[in-house]
Amino acid sequence: MTLLNLAFRDFVDALETAHDEVGFKAAADRFAGRLGYRWFAYLGFSEPALKVLSSYPSSWAQQYVEQRYEDIDPVVGLARTSQRPFQWDRRTMRLPSASQQRFFAEAARFGIHSGATVPIRGGFGRFAAFTLAGGRDARVEVRPVEMIDTLQLAALYYHAHVYAKLQLGLTRIDDAPLTQRERQCLYWAARGKKMPETAKILGITTRTVVFHIENARSKLSASTVAQAVAEAAHRGLILS
Repeated sequence: MTLLNLAFRDFVDALETAHDEVGFKAAADRFAGRLGYRWFAYLGFSEPALKVLSSYPSSWAQQYVEQRYEDIDPVVGLARTSQRPFQWDRRTMRLPSASQQRFFAEAARFGIHSGATVPIRGGFGRFAAFTLAGGRDARVEVRPVEMIDTLQLAALYYHAHVYAKLQLGLTRIDDAPLTQRERQCLYWAARGKKMPETAKILGITTRTVVFHIENARSKLSASTVAQAVAEAAHRGLILS
């Protein structure tokens, strides 16, 4: 098993036992470090209110919330219109307004220069963004595709657990009828991945992917994989 896979499995295990902000912050902070980043940030734009969790310097995090920087943050702006994860730094981001330029300059004062962000979409306007960020020395490194794929899946799990446990008040995310592997397989099916591609992403065999998808299809009383994906997304078990 690769170090990347170990980091992901440790992250998922930590989310299973996290039930408060301290636990969620610790899990994401450790995951960020193992992927070579210094900080993490999660912004959940869902009712009843904006949810912010991060390991950024406390003064910057407080300033971000008090000044409502989410309204001008160009990373959040790009995440709102993107379907896929993206990497960013000040050189690659479009900063058309003076307020956005000041925002990036202010972030740089706290050592925040670059990162990778995953947009996460839910139904009825729900939206979240999961970011891992680093300093100036991390800016020049292009993260491999495998790492970005893992980050995307990790962000999905993080959002699901935070939304269910911290915002909806559910005690366990696995009260849902699907196992983690079943949700993973349906998630990638929703992204248009064929079973061999999903198998490669998850580090399992195609036969195992078929097994999990068929189990999920049966549990959801779905006639086809597409119907299973739609039903799982409707129930909030995956984000389509």
